[in-house]
Amino acid sequence: MDRGFAAWNSAVAATVETIGTHDFPRRLEAALKSIIDFDILMVFGYDGPVKPVCCYHNIDEHRARTVVDAYISGPYLLDPFYGAAMDKKIGGMRRLKDMAPDHFYSSEYYKQHYVRTGIRDEIGFVCRPANWAAVVVSFTRPTTAPAFGRRELALVRDAEPLLRVLGERHWRRDDPASGAPQRLSSPQNPINETLSRMTDGILTPREIEITSLILRGHSNASISEKLKITAGTVKIHRKNIHQKLDISSQAELFGMFIQQLSSSK
Repeated sequence: MDRGFAAWNSAVAATVETIGTHDFPRRLEAALKSIIDFDILMVFGYDGPVKPVCCYHNIDEHRARTVVDAYISGPYLLDPFYGAAMDKKIGGMRRLKDMAPDHFYSSEYYKQHYVRTGIRDEIGFVCRPANWAAVVVSFTRPTTAPAFGRRELALVRDAEPLLRVLGERHWRRDDPASGAPQRLSSPQNPINETLSRMTDGILTPREIEITSLILRGHSNASISEKLKITAGTVKIHRKNIHQKLDISSQAELFGMFIQQLSSSK
């Protein structure tokens, strides 16, 4: 695949010409592929805790059921890219492994979303179009390919300012009332709110907080650091959480969380 400057210029020019049309995402994909190889390209629009909107993907229907449909049904709340989208201070190129908590790769969310779909690595960039909280453009490498290398990451980082502006021009919503959710009524912490409904007063606010961090892939040490409590206290809380919910594994906890999300829709 041609990685020359002329090929990049031509691809970007074609992308600019299609801003505001249905052809834009495909042209954006072609522009990215002129500088880097990848498998999946996904674009999700976020408006707080409500279901994200899939603006574009290049995945076959069978694989999309797990990568897109299952993700939108609720697990997106545990996604580091969703966390980046909701943090207005975050911008630029982001890589999954740089954002993920220390035990993310052993979390049930990672197993269900990434392992099942054969995704090895993911990078993306956060756009802030008008009347969206954020739009995230991300692209992946499969387990059959190597992870993104330093040179490739540098290329995407250099291209990100231009690609981000193009994305913000294309995906802006001029009419905030055109189906856009009302953010004022959105819960401050959708994960904790879901857990509170799920446990119906069984867990204390501190246990809810710890359960949320467990689901997102934090270890005892990481939870201890974030909440400013000892690792021993975290272990006691985890034991109490398991006893109160009558579970013995993170898989059971994740299953309860997803079931609650499904019943809330």
